[in-house]
Amino acid sequence: MTPKERVYSRLKGGSVDIIPNFSIVMLFAAYHAGIPYDVFCSDYRALVKAQTLTAKDFGLDILSSMSDPFRETYDYGGPVRFVDDNLPACDGATFSDLDDWNTKLKHWDPFQSTRILDRIKAIELFRKENGEEYPILGWVEGPFAEFCDLATISEGMMMLYDSEDEINACLEFITDQQISVALAQVESGADIIGMGDAAASLISNDMYCNLIQKREERIVKAIQDAGAICKLHICGDINHILPAVIDTGAKIVDIDYMVDFDNAMVLAKGRCSICGHIEPAGVILRGNPSEIKGWVDFCVEHGNADSIVSSGCEVPKSTPPENLMAIHDRLVEIGPKQGR
Repeated sequence: MTPKERVYSRLKGGSVDIIPNFSIVMLFAAYHAGIPYDVFCSDYRALVKAQTLTAKDFGLDILSSMSDPFRETYDYGGPVRFVDDNLPACDGATFSDLDDWNTKLKHWDPFQSTRILDRIKAIELFRKENGEEYPILGWVEGPFAEFCDLATISEGMMMLYDSEDEINACLEFITDQQISVALAQVESGADIIGMGDAAASLISNDMYCNLIQKREERIVKAIQDAGAICKLHICGDINHILPAVIDTGAKIVDIDYMVDFDNAMVLAKGRCSICGHIEPAGVILRGNPSEIKGWVDFCVEHGNADSIVSSGCEVPKSTPPENLMAIHDRLVEIGPKQGR
């Protein structure tokens, strides 16, 4: 089976030759391809080259356009700068007062932008070169993650206790923009849109349900109504919000290593595919192939006919190649086993 055939069959609970591997690579991919990370983040051709090489060399089943959290922030006019062979940095807030957000933020066209347009071009190139073989992953920041990118995480969290009307208005504005960004990528050939909302793991279930979940749900619906699949990624400990996360309707829900895998499988049954949850730093980076294969075994044995194996979050840059390869090797050894 091609990776694309494998993924689509798995998502339907169908038969596969091996269980798909969605391990998340960004810095690792650039390093593996010998590409400075600032080039990877700013030149779509470098990103496509690195991601394609890494997917083929390590048995990954998806081509990803992920790079860093500041693409949308840059296109809003935020103070984002590129750093030599490292992640882009954001040097401050795009708006620093909640009463001021609507004078600082303006809607923008993804096809007339800078950094989101670069991602769109990556998707188009992925499609041209490997679109029949691999599913292509686009990406948007979730509404709360983007709010915190624009306000900074410390100030953004404090603003949650300011005017409820202004918070809701600002989050609605951001959600509308993120839908536009997502749909532009679907139009350009993305099969799956990942939505990263990591900051949502830091708030209470009540706050998540009242402020964030309904906005994520709107983005999910727009993506899936357009014919693509939404993959919702909230890394960290989301045990307290997991039922509400699954209620967003995303077809794929990522879970990190600290999330109760068995409970996730119960909550997700018949509703979405669970993707994860191998520990990136403690196991993939610092472990050994035997230990990593044990985590793969757990994910398979405790998974079901539509679950997907993946790192819980990004594979670290300096991961030994044999460690990342161990995930694919073990999946090949296991073959088409369906889980419980």
